[in-house]
Amino acid sequence: MTVQQLRPDRTATIGTVPRGRNANPDAVWRVFLRKPTARIFLPIVILIVLASFVGPLFTVDPFAANNPTFVPPGGEFALGTDNLGRDYLARVLMGGQVSLLVGFSVAVLCLTLALIVGGLAGFYGGFLDTVLVKISEFFQVIPGLILALVAASLLGSNVTIIVAILAITMWPGVARVVRAEAMRISQLGYVESQRAAGFHSLRILWSDVLPNAMPPVMVATTMTVARAILAESGLSFLGIGDANRPSWGALLNQAQPYISTAWWLAVFPGLCIFLVVLAINLLGDALNDALNPSIGKVK
Repeated sequence: MTVQQLRPDRTATIGTVPRGRNANPDAVWRVFLRKPTARIFLPIVILIVLASFVGPLFTVDPFAANNPTFVPPGGEFALGTDNLGRDYLARVLMGGQVSLLVGFSVAVLCLTLALIVGGLAGFYGGFLDTVLVKISEFFQVIPGLILALVAASLLGSNVTIIVAILAITMWPGVARVVRAEAMRISQLGYVESQRAAGFHSLRILWSDVLPNAMPPVMVATTMTVARAILAESGLSFLGIGDANRPSWGALLNQAQPYISTAWWLAVFPGLCIFLVVLAINLLGDALNDALNPSIGKVK
């Protein structure tokens, strides 16, 4: 059959294109929700997210220093007060906003850059692939901590700069997954048939290659959220953060002088970091098992 004969039947071609290994998202979602880790840790993540972004509407001003200092948790102050008499529950919830916002913002930026760079590199190959891979490798070897220190000294410490630095240093890992999947999918029969039918290569990349590459990419992006939260907490602990909106890491930093006398100042933000990072990593693993059932059987 010639290309001219195929072109009039583009509608039929689109309807018969397979949609990859996970054609039924509802089935994947049901498998994911049946896993014990998803049932345990998904509510934890949802609860922490809701508490961080909705809870401050029902708490006092986290900067108001009009309470007794070092009040232990319980009674009027659920998480106690700090060295200046500020309600620690309000401060932990405010810190959650910053940490979670950084984590999800970095993940979105990494996913966007990875889809563009990795998708073009894997789909087109050749010289473009070589150039984009070298660019990815350049950003991958940049030490994030040193870059954060330099940026903080030159531009000042704020959430936007931290998000940009983490995204710059983390996106190559996701891009490698996108590139590998795009390279694999571009060799499949239905992609070749669309090329023969005369579809534009960018349309094939956007409508079929990238959507079918998303399952492993979403798993990698999920892991990026946890990595970004952990990295931001580490930077804030070292003092590289927004002093006006302290995150969980900054609260840990401020709790150091009082760790022997006011244990709750370090325990609660540290516990939040631990739970969120653990939960997101385990949910990413469960999502990977749901998207790739054969891997779960091998385990």
